[in-house]
Amino acid sequence: MKGQCIVLAAVAAGAVAAAASAEPSVQPPMNDFNFAFYTCDGGAFQISYDSDTPTEAKMTTSDHNRQYVLERKTVADGVQFSGAAAKFWTDGKKVVVEGTDPPLRNCKLKSN
Repeated sequence: MKGQCIVLAAVAAGAVAAAASAEPSVQPPMNDFNFAFYTCDGGAFQISYDSDTPTEAKMTTSDHNRQYVLERKTVADGVQFSGAAAKFWTDGKKVVVEGTDPPLRNCKLKSN
């Protein structure tokens, strides 16, 4: 019985560690309402997140309020959200947007 308890405790500890390592450690910049606004060469966009630890985002551009639905992707550094037509990546300082029409370049987080 004691041996079974030790094995179960080890398995439980491993499951907790795996769950903790699976959670994203880097979060995108956002305000208290789970969104951020960026100004870019070529326009601007707002990105709204599904929570403060987001797995999905919606990017709405200044081009006739065009919307892109994005899902979080695992990347080596920073935070990336991708969809069928567009991609958003940031490390909190640099921002890269791909696939929008018109193209959005040199994007900067707009502060309050």
